[in-house]
Amino acid sequence: MSTQKTPTRGMVILVALVFFAIFLTIASALIGYIIQYRVTERHAVASTKALYLAEAGFDKAVYELNQNAAYGGESGTQLGDGEFLVSVSSIDATTKKVTATGYVPNSTNPTATRSVTATVAVNSSIVSFRFGVQVGDGGVVMGNGSQINGNLYSNGNVVGGGNAIITGDATVAGGTAETANQEWTTQNSGINIGDVSARTAIAQSFRPSTTNTIQKVSLYLRKIGTPGDLTIRIVTDNGGKPSNVVLASGSLLASSVSSGYAFIDGTLTSSPTLTAGTTYWILATNSVSSSNYFVWGSDATDSYSLGTGKTTANWNVSNATWALTYHDLDFKTWMGGVITSLTGTQINGTVWAHAISNCQVGGNALYQTISSCTVAGTKTVTTSNAPPSAMPISDAQIDEWESIASTGGVISGNYSVNGTQLLGPIAIDGDLTVNGTLYLTGPIWVKGNVTFSNNSSLIVHSSTGSAGAILIADRPGSESTKGVVSFSNNVTIAGNGTTGSYPMVLSTNTGSSAIALNNNASGVILYAPNGTITVSNNAAANQITAKTLNLSNNTTINYVNGLQSVSFSNGPGGSWTFVPGTYAIVP
Repeated sequence: MSTQKTPTRGMVILVALVFFAIFLTIASALIGYIIQYRVTERHAVASTKALYLAEAGFDKAVYELNQNAAYGGESGTQLGDGEFLVSVSSIDATTKKVTATGYVPNSTNPTATRSVTATVAVNSSIVSFRFGVQVGDGGVVMGNGSQINGNLYSNGNVVGGGNAIITGDATVAGGTAETANQEWTTQNSGINIGDVSARTAIAQSFRPSTTNTIQKVSLYLRKIGTPGDLTIRIVTDNGGKPSNVVLASGSLLASSVSSGYAFIDGTLTSSPTLTAGTTYWILATNSVSSSNYFVWGSDATDSYSLGTGKTTANWNVSNATWALTYHDLDFKTWMGGVITSLTGTQINGTVWAHAISNCQVGGNALYQTISSCTVAGTKTVTTSNAPPSAMPISDAQIDEWESIASTGGVISGNYSVNGTQLLGPIAIDGDLTVNGTLYLTGPIWVKGNVTFSNNSSLIVHSSTGSAGAILIADRPGSESTKGVVSFSNNVTIAGNGTTGSYPMVLSTNTGSSAIALNNNASGVILYAPNGTITVSNNAAANQITAKTLNLSNNTTINYVNGLQSVSFSNGPGGSWTFVPGTYAIVP
């Protein structure tokens, strides 16, 4: 009979100890892993926080640069669980490199540090002043001995006194009716122009109520990205759709269009006669880009009874295929009918006006009637008038400049500058009086009147580099009484010495003294699209655009080459902004 052996107590204990040792080893490893994981996670969280702090520092730098272009950085700025440091270095006048570093919990004993770097630049607004003087329907009165050294383009009459001289060409456009003949302004939607090939061209039909020349077209637009200038045409009808028979063509400047809807004037190169009750089409075309295109405001109820909207991929082919939008595009058309003239002036270049009289012309002359004029060049009797030219700055651009100015804060009530002061961007909710020197570091929006006392100065600060700066006088809703700008004796208006740093003074006042440049004052760009600019007693400017212009005796406008494409810092889209593709996390 065999006997079965049972484990001794010692063996049981030994086995238990082995398993316990294994358990301790696994547990220790697990605890070590957990501790290491926790440390790693804490560091990862701290590192992420440091990166966020660095990016916050970069954002702060962009903000500060838009308040003061001379901002050079900061250190020890507390935010959340840490702090950041910012350094700014200039690459050139309109480009800077920003480096920002975030520390958690602080820069003295950081548990995590991260740095980012990127480039910021000023994307300036471009405005084209093609003429020494450009005037709206109010026309020009030139006093004895007054002189425009450059070209003049006026949508209204030009009347000269003794010895009034225009050294360049003078064009007086055919007169335009005060109100639109056809328009549709109901906007509850929009149709893109050029975002896809199917919408390369968009057209809106209309029927004029009178037989006359078409002088001007306005479209209700906004833009996405940075499209090129929009081409506009007036074409005939072909069985209920646009034909490819072009009666007039022209352009609408992309720089005049902002990110918000506004009516923008286009300039036609000719003024064809349209017949009352006949269908015509306003045709707008744009190159195709999914990120840079226009949006034409529209009425989705299609309620305009004298027309409708259509789109196509290719308008300039025989019997093109057009698709209904079932929208009416918002537009305005103005017709002619007002006779304009030029009289009492010496013009050294070419003249084009409906009627010219009592004048001396050194170049050619194009006219329909002439009286008591000597013409050195060729005389041409023409049946057409010059088309009106759109103003170089739109209301949409002014709105955006005002918006940029407001980002710098608002000064309540009236404000005076005594001595020397730097301002901009800033809004002033009252009148501005300057008794010394005001340096423009960005746009200033004055919601009242502006007065420059004797011997005071308006100067563009060096921080703008080769870009100009703007002083705006505008009180929305009170344009008949507010927004008046007066420059007293010996006032100086100047750039910072860098080519392109032109100052511009802009008034929306509708009265007879929107901007007054007085005795011996000098200026660069004066702009009053709705009112009158008066220049008197030996005062001078480098460019003037106004609805109406009065030049007193011996005043001078000296057009400066370069104003054909002048930029203004902190303009629409012109604040300091991040340059795509330059962001990097510094190791």
